[in-house]
Amino acid sequence: MLLLTIVSENGTLLGDTGISDNSPDSDNENYTEIKNFYTCEVKGIIDAPISNFVTKCLKKSLDSGYGLIILMDTPGGIETSMRDIITGILNTGIPVIVFVHPEGARAASAGTFITMASDVAVMAPFTSIGAAHPVNIGGEQQISGDMLEKVTNDSVSYIKNLAASKNRNQEWVEKAVRESDSITSGEALELGVIDLTASDTETLLENIDGKTIDKLGKTYILKSKNSTTEKIETDLITRFLHIIANPNIAYILFIIGIFGIIYEFSQPGLGISGAVGVLLIILGLYSFSVLPINYAGLALIILAIILFILDIALGLGGILSIAGIASLIIGSLLLINTSAPYLKIARSLIISASVVVSGFIIIAARATYRIHKLKPATGMEGIIGETAVVIRDLNPEGLVKVSGEIWKAFSINGEKIKKGEKVQIITLDGLTLKVSLLSKQNNINKKGG
Repeated sequence: MLLLTIVSENGTLLGDTGISDNSPDSDNENYTEIKNFYTCEVKGIIDAPISNFVTKCLKKSLDSGYGLIILMDTPGGIETSMRDIITGILNTGIPVIVFVHPEGARAASAGTFITMASDVAVMAPFTSIGAAHPVNIGGEQQISGDMLEKVTNDSVSYIKNLAASKNRNQEWVEKAVRESDSITSGEALELGVIDLTASDTETLLENIDGKTIDKLGKTYILKSKNSTTEKIETDLITRFLHIIANPNIAYILFIIGIFGIIYEFSQPGLGISGAVGVLLIILGLYSFSVLPINYAGLALIILAIILFILDIALGLGGILSIAGIASLIIGSLLLINTSAPYLKIARSLIISASVVVSGFIIIAARATYRIHKLKPATGMEGIIGETAVVIRDLNPEGLVKVSGEIWKAFSINGEKIKKGEKVQIITLDGLTLKVSLLSKQNNINKKGG
């Protein structure tokens, strides 16, 4: 493939990419000058919070008539979020510059697609781009055979269309998808994958000064040499949602939520631990909703929670918890359904969490079991099984004394029991105790004691 390169005033190479060094005709007033630029950072996994943030940045830039510089460093991300960002870039009537920055950053996987969609693609020195095979893009489930080939072909056609629309190297982007090829910034410039390299934003603005961009039927001329940039900060909610969308963080939230609910059932109180547990589980479920999850794995984790609760509530002493722990481990291993390593839950975290949960459950279940086995010490039920002394003959009704209290009693066998005899309380009928005479030997022993 023959690549046409242009040398800019400062010596930076420019590929044949649809941006031009030539200013529009002075007689032609049908163009827009872009003198100001917003910048925004896309760092980490491309997920729903990041997609929403970029959409807001595009809208703000459009409303203000500013260009937008996206500073990107990403290992990849969710396919649906990636496509939302790309759709926004392609259909927003302002120049969008993707700058892979700072040094050491990467535009891997989904980041490669987003870079190809930009109006100007720039990379800092010592950065990389590529590795865009579908198995590296979150949202694609683990697949094989014919289905993998179909997904790969779809991704190839998508990224080639993006590259063609910006006059970039279609051969290499296909290689990036099919072979997970990855290249440096210098190689990307030489191959015509990007438009230029720059060490920082100031250098970038100097290099693109005077360039023209044709987009959505309009022409934009970049007057950027003396421009200043204004950064669009992510709001607190977006930062929080982006953090918890990390699969490891989501899993930790879910596990802590399980602890809260189990503790509430084992130690009933004001409900604070239970409420916090439910909140954390809801946050975990939100995070899982934006990740490529396996619903069978999620169902197994929910089953584990139910088994833990039943074991503690029924005081079974850990019988159901054993099955719950097995369900939790298997469900955790199955939960994230993707081959993308940055979207998987760390095995070490799953093992550690399972050990901690197992220990907590065993302690809580055994403590609850012992409590269930204890005879009530107070109230009506606490008196059953106690020994009482007859203070008025039972014939078959009379009075007995137990724990310093006098109760009306009834001989359950209908026999006459004399005053001074010891009886055992069998049950209650309203406020009347139903009793039976202790064996003669027991009475002798108790009297002797």
